[in-house]
Amino acid sequence: MPLETRIQKHCQHCNRSFPAKQSQCPNCKPKQPKTPIIYALILLSLVALGSLCIPEPDTPSISPLPRHTQPTNSYSNTLTTKKQPPESNTISTSHLISSNRTASPNFTFPSVPSTVTAQHIDTTDTPQPPSAFSYSSYQHTQFKQKSTVEFPFYVAEKKWNPENKRYDFYRVGMLGNECIVNGDIRRYFLSENQSHYPEPASGCGPTALLNLYIWYTKFGLIQESIRHSDPARYKQLKFQEIDRRIAELQGQARSPTTGTNTLEQVLAIDEIVQSSHSRAPVRIHFEYKQAPLTIRDFIELSRNYRAGILSVRPKDSQTGTLMSHHAVLVIRGDTSGKISIANWGQFSHGRLVAKSDGQWFIPDTPDQHELLINQLTTLIPFIPTHTSTSPH
Repeated sequence: MPLETRIQKHCQHCNRSFPAKQSQCPNCKPKQPKTPIIYALILLSLVALGSLCIPEPDTPSISPLPRHTQPTNSYSNTLTTKKQPPESNTISTSHLISSNRTASPNFTFPSVPSTVTAQHIDTTDTPQPPSAFSYSSYQHTQFKQKSTVEFPFYVAEKKWNPENKRYDFYRVGMLGNECIVNGDIRRYFLSENQSHYPEPASGCGPTALLNLYIWYTKFGLIQESIRHSDPARYKQLKFQEIDRRIAELQGQARSPTTGTNTLEQVLAIDEIVQSSHSRAPVRIHFEYKQAPLTIRDFIELSRNYRAGILSVRPKDSQTGTLMSHHAVLVIRGDTSGKISIANWGQFSHGRLVAKSDGQWFIPDTPDQHELLINQLTTLIPFIPTHTSTSPH
């Protein structure tokens, strides 16, 4: 008998013996399931077509950087993720530069816009709480300012220092819109005589602020917080309010020998404006300009609600000696070179004159004081739209 016939194997279905060379049992072949054969044929077909699909866990897709794009870290690929939604309420200062703070001419009293855009303002670098490393002195004054970010407006802020038992002062940057007024209202300034108020020898600062405050209320920038039927009594009450705020900053009442400085004047007028229930949250921007000044500095103060406080030393008309430091309210400057100020109950009109000992304001009227100029403090009311982190 041939060898291939003698070798037998058993069927796994009927257990009968059949020659090993046969792939299936001849006795039960018609009854065996054909599913394994079908599966094998389908599998071979898919492999041949290259369509074998093997599922994998979900992972983010990876796409290479374009050739012109440099990676931001050591990785050569970047994960493709969902885009972040665009920032809402972005802030723009393209129309609010330091030398030309203008707002839309379509309204008389400004309203805070719902959205504005930002121009190169890195909000991650806005001033943080005070530290010895992030703040520097503003023009060698007591005001501390973070110098890494430029803002179109700056306001004065104070914070109580419990260790030194006094206030620390900060110049804080803000974005906003300047308050607009139509028409020329500068002819309606007052010039109060400081001799009519307490401690007149040192009352020039509060008197200048009183003139400015009355002008603000008269033309709708802020609402009046004090009302009295007697104009003289009303002015006295408002003067006392200004004096109280300055005394709080000084830690003592003003006396003939302790006058006021520009820091106290700026803080006092800003706090009074904030507390006067205005129709919008008005703040006072301030900046210092040291002598010598130009007529352009005064022309820039001659629109809207802008004003300035000029720090000077009057010259005694009898002896020619310089008197103690004095503050006067600047009303306007014009292209003819004329400057107008409010001083000791009068209005002085004059010009800037350079002399060997400094820059002077020389009045047109000989009986008025010549003034040696030290510094101009610019005051601009505005409505904030965004603020840096407060020192508080």
